[in-house]
Amino acid sequence: MSMTPAAFREQFPGIARHCDPGGLEDLLAAMETRNVHAGDAVTTDGEYCDSLFLVIDGKLVSQITSEKETIRLGTHKKGDCFGEVNILDPGPSTSSVIATGDCVLLVLTHDAFRKLDRLHPQMTGNILRMLSSTMIERCRVADKLLFSKYAYIEGIKDNDPRKHHGLIDWGRDLLQKLHGHKEIQL
Repeated sequence: MSMTPAAFREQFPGIARHCDPGGLEDLLAAMETRNVHAGDAVTTDGEYCDSLFLVIDGKLVSQITSEKETIRLGTHKKGDCFGEVNILDPGPSTSSVIATGDCVLLVLTHDAFRKLDRLHPQMTGNILRMLSSTMIERCRVADKLLFSKYAYIEGIKDNDPRKHHGLIDWGRDLLQKLHGHKEIQL
């Protein structure tokens, strides 16, 4: 399935608005189309990934799994993208993304994006700022949620530190790391 520039602009306006006509043609040429079958993993939590994925068709679920449980984080549908972290910094994926039905994706690898950057630095810079804004907003939301949960934990009526010590330390540690601190002096 080949995507036309007009279809891309309609389906992915957030990215397309940063592309001049020649840049959009080169961006589409740099991407590969991937067909994914229901039940297949596109990314796996902790495994290497270097790509940004744009959903042309279908639906996927994002989740993280520990030894004890699987936590569903959300879904990706037509017009969504995921993999912002890994296109910027290839490495372990932050979640598993699994197709809930047959899907069609556009895939842009880190290396393809770097080559595109040499041809269209202004376009790729704008796309990077857009992706960074998405990640910054997620960090702000996570920070607010963690702070509200942490404040609630510390505000427990029977707040015996011996009962909630590990959870309070975990919340404090997470907030410190989100803010770039390793430890706090109390």
